[in-house]
Amino acid sequence: MINLVPETHTAPPSARRRYIWRSMGVLGAVMAGVLALVVLTPDEGIWPILIAALVVSGLAFGVYEFVVLMRALDELQQRIHMMALAIGCGGTVMIITALALVAVVLQWGSVEPLFAIMFAVAGYYGALFVLTRRFA
Repeated sequence: MINLVPETHTAPPSARRRYIWRSMGVLGAVMAGVLALVVLTPDEGIWPILIAALVVSGLAFGVYEFVVLMRALDELQQRIHMMALAIGCGGTVMIITALALVAVVLQWGSVEPLFAIMFAVAGYYGALFVLTRRFA
């Protein structure tokens, strides 16, 4: 069976249920907020500012829930996740820096900051998959 939320694989059942429900709810709310920001223009009053504040608050709550989940794991699992985060984020810094340098040299324009988030998440999950297999 495929685990769609791999970071919860070894968490206690209560922590797993809590994280999955809350993180998916926050993800849905953040995605709705981002879509609303795309539709609204900055000239439409205070609504874009309020929605952006809600999106940032949702992301902060998502980080809080991730930390709570990580603290519910045993020491080996915490070490595996910290290694995966270090590999994913370190690799992201190298990739984004290389892309930014190439963009400057080839005059492509600036590199979007959103790419850093996508590379970091992909790097974390990729490293988590490899490390979980190694320590299993």
